Amino acid sequence: MSANPKTPKLLPWLAKKAGITERRATTLWHEAERWAAHRAPTGSSAYYQHAVDRLLELAAAESLREDAASFGWRPWARAQARFLAVSMQVLEETAAANARSWKLLEPIRFG
Repeated sequence: MSANPKTPKLLPWLAKKAGITERRATTLWHEAERWAAHRAPTGSSAYYQHAVDRLLELAAAESLREDAASFGWRPWARAQARFLAVSMQVLEETAAANARSWKLLEPIRFG
């Protein structure tokens, strides 16, 4: 038996999207497993479906709780981070387009 029980592979991604730590997400997963064990036989596909559905609910609730605890600053900061990420993508695409256009014009200019 391993020291670390199995967790879903989507857990780190879900934790990042919800803005919670992976440790907290793991705790929520164990809570979701306990909840699912009361509704379906352990190890069945229904069990895992219930557990993942419950995990998504718990992660959403935890994210809302964290947003409320930050007095409105956390959603604003996350929106700013998304805006900056999009700005960097636009800047990179513009630079790449500029480089491609110079490569296209090079034979004309020196030809």
